Amino acid sequence: MSGGRATRLPERPTTGGEKVSESVQDRRAHPRIDTAVDLRIQPDEGGAVARVVTGNLSLGGLYCMSQVDIPEMTRLGVRLMLPGPGGDEAEEPVDLQAVVVRRRELPSHTSNGARYELALYFTSLDDMARTRLSRFLDAQR
Repeated sequence: MSGGRATRLPERPTTGGEKVSESVQDRRAHPRIDTAVDLRIQPDEGGAVARVVTGNLSLGGLYCMSQVDIPEMTRLGVRLMLPGPGGDEAEEPVDLQAVVVRRRELPSHTSNGARYELALYFTSLDDMARTRLSRFLDAQR
């Protein structure tokens, strides 16, 4: 490694309001789609089910906000409630496994309690779930 100065990469905002460097955006294997999808998350070791809505979604993971504090590196069962084909049919749940890779407490301006930004990385997505999620994301583009 040379002794030269490090160059700071330009930043662009994410849906969550924080800045992510261009190199992080370039490293993402799957494009993120800004979309609101209901989901239910539950820690693998048990505990309450949290119902949240995605801010963005990809084949590799999702961003959401939660009123339930879930620590980083917590393994979760996730149920995405994707709309049926055509968008007007009953929701079709897609079950998968994920891990919390980023958690940030948001400032609370009300007495409703704390809110948390969560970034989840999908660790287990079977072929049927991958196909269903891929079709949904393609339709959102």
